[in-house]
This record gives sequence, C-alpha cells and structure tokens, in this order.
Amino acid sequence: MNRPIRKGKKKRIPGLNSLRAMAVLGVLFYHACPQVIKGGYFGVITFFVISGYLSAYGTVTQMKEGKWSVLQHYKKRFLRIYPSLITVIFASIGALALIDIMRLVNTQEEVVSVLLGYNNFWQIRMQADYFANLTTTSPFTHFWYIAILIQFEVVWPLIAGGYYLIRKKYGKFNAMSVFLTFTFLSFFVMPVSILIKRDISITVLYYNTFMRIFSLLAGAMAGLIKAEGLRISVFKFRNPMVTRILYILFSVATVVIYIFADGASMPVYIFGMQLYTLAVCVMIDIIVQNRRHLRYMIDTNISKWLSTYSYEVYLWQYPVLFLTGIMLKQDAWYALTGQIILIFILSVWLHNMPKIIGSLFGPKKKAA
Repeated sequence: MNRPIRKGKKKRIPGLNSLRAMAVLGVLFYHACPQVIKGGYFGVITFFVISGYLSAYGTVTQMKEGKWSVLQHYKKRFLRIYPSLITVIFASIGALALIDIMRLVNTQEEVVSVLLGYNNFWQIRMQADYFANLTTTSPFTHFWYIAILIQFEVVWPLIAGGYYLIRKKYGKFNAMSVFLTFTFLSFFVMPVSILIKRDISITVLYYNTFMRIFSLLAGAMAGLIKAEGLRISVFKFRNPMVTRILYILFSVATVVIYIFADGASMPVYIFGMQLYTLAVCVMIDIIVQNRRHLRYMIDTNISKWLSTYSYEVYLWQYPVLFLTGIMLKQDAWYALTGQIILIFILSVWLHNMPKIIGSLFGPKKKAA
C-alpha cells in the first residue's frame, strides 16, 4: 500500500521514473539512429499516458479537496511548457542563422504553429513525413507532440469539469462510466479511419490529435481510478517475484518494439499503438500499487536523472541532432556520442536555468 501524502506537501505519484526514462531513451535513440531503433517513437505514447494520468489524478484530487482552479491549472501548465520551449526555439533559430541561414527561409509559419499549439495540424497540411531522413526536415519536427499536449491541457478543464458535474449529480461510478465510454471509443478512431479510407496517409494517422487522443484519455482513466481510491485487485500481487517478472516482460517487450516497430507499417496504427497504450496503463497501475516490490528496479539514480530532465531532453534532441548534423555531415559513433552528451548538458542547463537566474539576480542573503 502506498504511503499517504502528507498535507502541505506536493503530490507526487511514486514509481514513474523508470517509465519516463524508457520513453525518453526510446525517442532519443530513434531520432539519433532511426535505422537501428526503428520504433523508438513509441516512447511518445508513454509520455501521453503519463501526462493524462497525472492531469486526471491531480485535478480530481484537488477538486475533491475544493482546491482546484482553472486559472491555476493554465498557469502551471504554461510555466511548465512555454519558458523552456521558447528558449529552445530561439536558441535553435540563432544557431541556424549562424550555420545555414538559408534554412530559415519560410520558418516563421512553422514557429508560430509551435507557439500556438497547432504544429501537428500544420505538419499535416504541409504533408510532412515524420519518418523522413533527419537532415531533410526541420529542427522543430518533433514539436508535434508538444502541440497535442498543449491542446489537451487547454481542453482538459472542460473535460474535468464535465466529469465532476456528472460525479456530483449521479455519483462517481456513473461519471467514470461516461469517461470510460469515450476513452473506449477513442481507441477505434485510428483503425476505423484506416478501414473507411484505405489510402489514408501515415502523416494523418501519426500527427492528428483525434488519432492520438486515446493515449491521453487512457492515462486519464487510470488517473481517475487512482484519484477515486479504487483498487484493481488483479494487479495487486502479493508475491514480489510476480511483479518483477511482469515489469521485466514489459521492459523487454518495449525494447523489442523500439527495435522492430517500423513507422511505415500499418499494423502499428491498426492495433499496435492501442495495445501498447493499454500495456503502459497496466504497468503504471502495477508500479503504483506494488512499488515496494520494484524499488531497486525503478528507483535507480539513472532513471531518476532521466525522468527529471525528460522534458528538456525531448526539447533539445532534435535541434541538436539537426544542427550538428549540418556541421558534421557524418554518422560516426564518436559524433553521435558527442551529440548525446551535448543534449544532456543543455538539458541540465535549461532545467536549472530559473535557479541560476534567481541566484544571479535574486536578493542576496545577509552574512551572519
């Protein structure tokens, strides 16, 4: 059983570090060596699920305590997403102006689409191919994920408000049933779209918000279950060995998917992403309910470090790989190693930038 959260302390869901670490490594190595890690883009699914989970858990918990605020929600999400995003965008533009200014031609519309949170639809309109060679694309190609995340955070207060109104009038089980129905239906948007329009492009399937919303809603459903205090006893194993075996099986399956799941393969969109979404939801529930069984497997220093800087690593990876790729024009292992080290250095700097600025310009403590 999880330890209760003390009053006055920030609410955290323990045990998710390892999932974030797997996700960020999958996406990073997919971008760095897509010919080897063909399915690393599946890591984004984990990010979506965790985002939905944390949003639902935090919102419903605060609503039950009478502490939730729409303005506070938007303020927190803005401060979490935009300062780092804007920094990376303008740093990338400045670097690109020095390296190859001609590549900046007609990028204004793309940058606007990123900042206003509709980059995924912009890329669909431009018929962009996420699975194209890195050097033929843009340093901002991966921000389609940020766009969907922004869209979700914008509409989430409406979804949460609707859920809470139904809960207040008809009870939590009816409210959860309604949410579960919409989540269930969202799983079929992608395969049904393929069935109706057999020549639908991979670009639409990959980027469209309505095609990808199922991962966010599934995560949110799992978060609601946690926030409402329900227990799915089938996932609460008494034997630690069972929990560890399931975690290992999930990790091995994730590695296999990262290596072999080609983004141009239709089965990925017909059932692959949906099944992996369910697997991540189940694994979150198993980790949360049985964390003490997995403590030495999921709470490592490496997983904590990668989890802490996962957002910044995601932001920096494509710009660094793109810009250094223009300069190096080679794929040697030592070049790749240097690129990854640079990504990590910039991520640490970006994550700690507010503290650094505060220490430089904040009020000085008087000497004792």
